Amino acid sequence: MDGELFRSAASLIGQPTVILYGAGSVGRDVYALLARHGWTVRCVLDRRAQPGAQWGATPLYRPDDNPLTAAERGGLPVIIAIFNRDADIPAIARSLRAWGYGPCISFVDLHDRFATELGDRFWLTRRSFYDAHADAIEEAAALWADAASRQLYAAILHFRRSGDYAALPQPESATQYFPRGLLGWPPTPLRLVDCGAYDGDTLAALAASGLPVEAVAAFEPDLANFQRLAARARAYQPMPAGGLALWPCGVAAQTELLAFAAGQGEGSALAAGGDGRIPCVALDDALPGFRPNLIKMDIEGAESDALRGAAGLIRLHRPGLAVCVYHRPAHLWAIPQQIAQWRLGYRFYLRTHGYDDFDVVLYALSG
Repeated sequence: MDGELFRSAASLIGQPTVILYGAGSVGRDVYALLARHGWTVRCVLDRRAQPGAQWGATPLYRPDDNPLTAAERGGLPVIIAIFNRDADIPAIARSLRAWGYGPCISFVDLHDRFATELGDRFWLTRRSFYDAHADAIEEAAALWADAASRQLYAAILHFRRSGDYAALPQPESATQYFPRGLLGWPPTPLRLVDCGAYDGDTLAALAASGLPVEAVAAFEPDLANFQRLAARARAYQPMPAGGLALWPCGVAAQTELLAFAAGQGEGSALAAGGDGRIPCVALDDALPGFRPNLIKMDIEGAESDALRGAAGLIRLHRPGLAVCVYHRPAHLWAIPQQIAQWRLGYRFYLRTHGYDDFDVVLYALSG
């Protein structure tokens, strides 16, 4: 861990008062946790804080414009309570340092001390989980087809086990699902199956790329997202010869009704405690005769099940696969192993497109 920027969460012992950075949902969870354990939050820092804003009796300030004394800025621990793909945590820590704040504690490191209370979040779980899966992790290390993938795999695992941000490389600058430098990627003209099509962001990226597209089958179960997807599909130019087929449903291991938590934007997902039920389809059932040459999956942790539901299509057509592997802790190694067990001759590559170990994608190429 970079000692100039970060401290271990263990340094909170004996520190009754802290500063919290981040007024989003993670910030509120951390604020509640600190209150349960008897810490006083001197203030919450947020770039969008409005004058006079408060959480209960705790004031919200902008980090660069507030009444804190120099001693408070430099002497109180600052917990960065942010965990998402868009936040460069070391950059935030450097900015805080420039404004006179002392070393910070990251949410990833705080989570390690309070994993039960804070709960699993995407890949983030207690660090002992990785020790318990050491054999599978080592076996998957042999699957990667290039040095960049092997180095990224090792870096991600080091970060997850240590919380050391210095281990993580910068995200890939190329568009997610269409990275540069992978020979033969993407296969064209594209016959794309887009699982987790959200609001049509992948369609927009395709239109901007100029890649030739023959046909698209897109699946999005959240109806608010689906309406935006449909609007983008209607405006797509030039319209592919095979058309754009949109499915307002999820993708799963088999065709059935499943519980779903809607209304979360791109985070809407299958969930046992979801407030509704939605139809989900196995791709093998939904797309007979489609002949995909690229299947993309960003479906909030349901990727492994959806791959099982597409096993027939994959065996028959050997499409390229772009599968997110950051939604669950074990997906980083378990999903490439799952595909490798089919013995279809795939080569496996790993790339990252977001901060904080988000938007990590497995690219599998056949032949």
